[in-house]
Amino acid sequence: MGKQNQYIAQLEKLLTHLKNAKLGYLKAADHANSPEEKRYLNQEALLRNRYFQEALNEIQNLGVSYDDLVVSGFNFNQLLISSIDTLKATALEKCLEADTILIEIYQAIGKIDCDTTKFKNNLDRLLEAAEKNEILVSNYPTKKEIDSRY
Repeated sequence: MGKQNQYIAQLEKLLTHLKNAKLGYLKAADHANSPEEKRYLNQEALLRNRYFQEALNEIQNLGVSYDDLVVSGFNFNQLLISSIDTLKATALEKCLEADTILIEIYQAIGKIDCDTTKFKNNLDRLLEAAEKNEILVSNYPTKKEIDSRY
């Protein structure tokens, strides 16, 4: 497969996962108990949406139409089926899992011999978010003991 085709395939994969991550963060924000946590999660959802728009713009610059992408015909049954193994995970744990997948995709894009410097800041920001989410997830059992709403 040519480098441009690999790049397009990774961008398409990125679009699907960014869309899922945005939805995951919005769901986590709905379940947040503090205004600070809700604000943080909503901001992360907005960032995932911005990254989606950047990746979509890049893929369209390569001559691929949005209508030709798998993500344009997204199937919510597919999301449900793919998340069955994480049904017991909290919304925040699902966000952390989504960010881990996004980090892997961004790293794969970085290995393709194309100009991927435009995505370096996104990768760095996702690494920061994953670190913060790990801390929030690790504090989750403690918060649950203190406040049963968690």
